[in-house]
Amino acid sequence: MADTAYISVATYLRFAFTAEFVARPYLIYIDADVLVRGDITSELASLGKSRLGGVVDEFNAAIGSCPALPGLVSDRPELVGRPYLNAGVLWLHASGLGTVQRGVEAALRDGARYILHNDQDALNLWLLESGSGQAMSAQFNRFEIARFLEFGDWTRRVVPRGPSNSDAALIHFVGAHKPWLSSCPATEDVREYRAVRRRALRLAGRDDALVSGATARHEGR
Repeated sequence: MADTAYISVATYLRFAFTAEFVARPYLIYIDADVLVRGDITSELASLGKSRLGGVVDEFNAAIGSCPALPGLVSDRPELVGRPYLNAGVLWLHASGLGTVQRGVEAALRDGARYILHNDQDALNLWLLESGSGQAMSAQFNRFEIARFLEFGDWTRRVVPRGPSNSDAALIHFVGAHKPWLSSCPATEDVREYRAVRRRALRLAGRDDALVSGATARHEGR
């Protein structure tokens, strides 16, 4: 593990899925810190059989021009400029899950000296070697950057767009300031996330109450 300020080894669990567990033709993996606002299944129609779909990382867009995979281009200068995908939203054929897992394991074993962003660097290292990556539309993994602008302007130097996410099908709250934390700046997207979260918790509580009531009736209580 590296760069472990707010993540743990559990971040690698995204590569532990098996086709038997998924029991469906496809797996769409999404991180917990996202707000889904539209249909993210539409990208499956363009996903190649042996490809892994992901969106180019807005903070680490290209190999050699970002902190990700440090030292790699010194050894492999031909990789400069290749896209670097964010691992927070992934589209996969279930039949290829074993290949992904073995590829990431090999990347960690053989390229550990290049790893900074843990699972994401390991995934991209394998994608660069295998050519299995497929870049999806940016609207399906748009970073929420207004929170960062509350603390400084550095994102303006690396993200060539404004903070609005009005056209995004999925908003990703990367970084340590998660929208469920009271310390997180209450930006427009954070307020939307919190409203959806409150509704989801009410629905989950209602379902729990229904299940508990049904169980009690079944047991004669």
